[in-house]
Amino acid sequence: MFGASGRGPSYLRRSSCAAFTLVELLVVIAIIGMIVALLLPAVQSAREAARRTQCQNHLHQIVVGMHHFEDVHKHLPAAYTTTGTIPGVLGVPGWGWGMWVLPFTEQANLYQAAHPDSARFGGGVNPAQPDSVSQARLAIYRCPSDPARDKNPERLLHATSNYRAVAGQMSLAVFIADFDYGGVLYQNSRTRLAEITDGTSSTLAISECILDERADKRAALWTGMAGTRPLPPDSALAVWVSDVMWSVDDADSLINGSAPQAFSSRHPGGAFFAYCDGSVRFFWDTADMSLAKWAAGRDDGNVTSP
Repeated sequence: MFGASGRGPSYLRRSSCAAFTLVELLVVIAIIGMIVALLLPAVQSAREAARRTQCQNHLHQIVVGMHHFEDVHKHLPAAYTTTGTIPGVLGVPGWGWGMWVLPFTEQANLYQAAHPDSARFGGGVNPAQPDSVSQARLAIYRCPSDPARDKNPERLLHATSNYRAVAGQMSLAVFIADFDYGGVLYQNSRTRLAEITDGTSSTLAISECILDERADKRAALWTGMAGTRPLPPDSALAVWVSDVMWSVDDADSLINGSAPQAFSSRHPGGAFFAYCDGSVRFFWDTADMSLAKWAAGRDDGNVTSP
């Protein structure tokens, strides 16, 4: 039937455009999935690169803070400082290096709230119990790659720190008060930069440690060494110096090693270490750990760096 104009039918023609078939739709979805799968690792890699850079900056700023502390006090901060002794009590709690550098890392108010110059960590109780100061989350002491809890369940719920002092290359198998482990930071140490005869660019100061309860990795505390308490699995009493410091070895405390106190990180393949000059380097966990071990000493004559 034709319209009045005689140019064609008066009804509309059916569209000749065909819709996607189910097979075609599935192919498109598969292609999109492949593209996302290819892009996701790149996105994750970019995010991890940003987190690594931030972690490096934290370590650098901490060592810079230690340098400022040395300018004022004429020595580097101790791994932790005990303000007296308690008769018959082993392992008295003490403020850690993380507390002492607060005024030099834009945290003077928190430092003043703690009164570390006049008060004992934990008020003299052993072990030291957490309070509002010791539970404060400080971004500078957290590696952004470690999503662990802000309050460390392995260490009496004091605030978690992902950075621990390198005491030296000697084993910390037993507690010896004020023992010099060969590094720059240990109990009541007063190391001057001039005493690091191996060179500040060849001597380690601090490194990373993660909190992972399933893998028995306990991270650290920035506030201090919380004192004597049971040590799993046999619950024997121990002085938890790993709250603030540990040594580097080529046995179970090697990088990402099996020991709960081993220096470790969430960065693939190793961990960052900060040197006494403020430089930060990545140590691969597959490298020769004897190099890191000797870099932990301040005056042993070995200046080899990994």
